This record gives sequence, structure tokens and C-alpha cells, in this order.
Amino acid sequence: MTNNIRSKVMCIANNLVKQGVPRSAAMIRAWITVKLRTIRTKAAGVTYGIRQGLLARLRRYSAADVNISLVHERTNANDSNAVMVIAGVRGKGAAQIGYLPRELAAAVAPLLDKGKAVKAHFEAVTGGHEYGLNYGMNIAIAI
Repeated sequence: MTNNIRSKVMCIANNLVKQGVPRSAAMIRAWITVKLRTIRTKAAGVTYGIRQGLLARLRRYSAADVNISLVHERTNANDSNAVMVIAGVRGKGAAQIGYLPRELAAAVAPLLDKGKAVKAHFEAVTGGHEYGLNYGMNIAIAI
């Protein structure tokens, strides 16, 4: 086992302990998170503001042209571990699409703070096929 993996596990576990999770449970959750290789999830908060319009426009581009950035938003009043999901299109600009789900953000935020490698990959825009249905965004995260 490399020091990098061990470092990521301890970083996640220590953050979970600060949030009140017992150390043994925090270690188990941290090991599972790091060992999964790829975590597939949906961005949360995609119905806020103009994000639905942004997702509708994002459907026009191929997955190869879309890149995803993760940014820890420390000043978020609702969650100190909030991690913004920012989608950018090559040569077109970038915008916030939403957030990582709360439990996943609790694991990813301390890694981002410590400069550990966390890669996010755009998979697809989902939904919106019929009038009144919301769009969503699937992303894959490698820790």
C-alpha cells in the first residue's frame, strides 16, 4: 500500500471524526471511498437558478469537450464541506452546475484542501426528455 492511499484514507477519516462519526466507522467509510477507484454520482442542486438552462445547453456537446472541476466552498453557510461542481466546455467557458452530494463531499473536501489528486469526469446530462422533467448530470470521481 502506498503512502498516498494511506494519506487519503487518514485525511477522509479525520474529517469524518470531526463531524461526529466514530473513529472505527470513519476508517471503514474512508477505506471504502478510496478503494472504490471510481465513484459514480449525480450532481446535487441542479434545479437552482439558471442551472437547468445550462444543462440543456451542455447536452449539445460531446463528453470529450466537457471537463469537470471540483472546488471546496468553505464559506457555504449550509455545509462547510460543500464541493461545487463546475462544468466547462472547451473554448466556451465554465459555470457552476451544482454540488457533490453531502456524504461524498465530506470525503472529497479534505482531500481538495490538502491538494490530493481527485479527478472528476463528465459522463452525461440526463432527463429533460419531456416537458416538465428536470435535467441532471452524471459524473464519475476518482480518488
